[in-house]
Amino acid sequence: MNTQDEEILRLRAQVARLQEEQDSGQDAEPAKRKGSAALVARWTAAVVLIVLTGVLVLSAVPAMYLRAQLLDTERYVETVAPLAADPAIQSEIADKVTNQVTAAVDVEGITRDALAELTQSTPRVAPVLAGLAPAIANQFESLVHTAVTNFVATPQFHDLWIQVNRAAHQGLVNLAEGKNDGIARIDDSGAVTISTKEIISRVKERLIEQGVGIAARIPEVDSHITLFQSPELVRAAQAINVLDRLAPWLVGLSIVAALGAIAVTPRGGRRRTTIWVGLSIAIAMALLALALAIGRGVYLNAVPPEVVSAAAAQSLIDTLIVPLKTTLRLVFVVGLLVAIVAFIGGQSRAAKQLRQGVAKAGDFLSGKLGGGPAKPWQLALARFRRILEASILGIAVLVLIFWEDPTAAVAIWTAIIAGLLILLVELLCRPANVPQESP
Repeated sequence: MNTQDEEILRLRAQVARLQEEQDSGQDAEPAKRKGSAALVARWTAAVVLIVLTGVLVLSAVPAMYLRAQLLDTERYVETVAPLAADPAIQSEIADKVTNQVTAAVDVEGITRDALAELTQSTPRVAPVLAGLAPAIANQFESLVHTAVTNFVATPQFHDLWIQVNRAAHQGLVNLAEGKNDGIARIDDSGAVTISTKEIISRVKERLIEQGVGIAARIPEVDSHITLFQSPELVRAAQAINVLDRLAPWLVGLSIVAALGAIAVTPRGGRRRTTIWVGLSIAIAMALLALALAIGRGVYLNAVPPEVVSAAAAQSLIDTLIVPLKTTLRLVFVVGLLVAIVAFIGGQSRAAKQLRQGVAKAGDFLSGKLGGGPAKPWQLALARFRRILEASILGIAVLVLIFWEDPTAAVAIWTAIIAGLLILLVELLCRPANVPQESP
């Protein structure tokens, strides 16, 4: 075969190879595009689930508050029981009960009639006694107010307060269920009231014992005092009932959405997704706290002062929302803790610098200063440190969930202790993670 034939064969082989490469490239391009599209789809799904997690948590926390607090009689009574000793509440009850008693007994009219009868035989005395009726009425009002004020400071009133608020809570439950009966009731304006019948009866007995004879004329009065009032309460009755039933589902869906966001994320980005899941929960709680503050201000501005005094309304609403504020703080700390732990274990420059700083501190504290053989237990600890750190985080979350009546201080100290324990694990296994220099 001459040189020309060899050149032709070589060129043909080169053309065939180029054609083969072109064909393989054309085949790979759709696969590449398909892989890229799948990657985008997974990230999109992750972002949607992260946002959904925040939205679900934002709904789940108030729903669980309604279910466990406002719609649970024992928890509700336990929450409002301290209000029996609140000066604003005591003053409100003293003023309202005094007005109800004096309205039920026309002391001035009774006194005027009695004085007129007394002065029939002594007409000259009549002008002198004419001004006594208003003074006696004012004195009676003062006596009633003093008697009520003294009564609301007794243990008997505390017991009575629990009793009437237990009934008031039943009014809330009835509202959610579409009923309206009992000594506690809710009218069309959304006013939740408690009966003062028993309070007036006790005050009447005290006045009679003190020798205030006219107190015997106090009739059996079945009046009510407004605890709080909001027209939205009536309109929200159905929503309250729905949230009560959906509360466990919202919690479950929040967990599923969070885990789903991490699961659908491409393998290299799951730690980043975990960070954003934690941040979405924390952001949701920050928004809930903001909405709670705004709603509290709107409510206090909308309550008519003639219905409930500003001080009493503020004491009551602040007491009722304490469990909700505590819960959102706990959930906020949990979300932030998840984000921080995931961030520290990530590959970002800031995370690496933080770990390097911790590593240097560990080397210094352990006396290794970058060298020294690791002990067997340190090698074992290093091998399982991620599982151990995840367990510490899980225990911290469980502590916050199952702690009875946790406070913000409990949440903060739980987060601090969990962080210190994780740091301790990193420091103890540090020698096993440091590359040893060759001798």
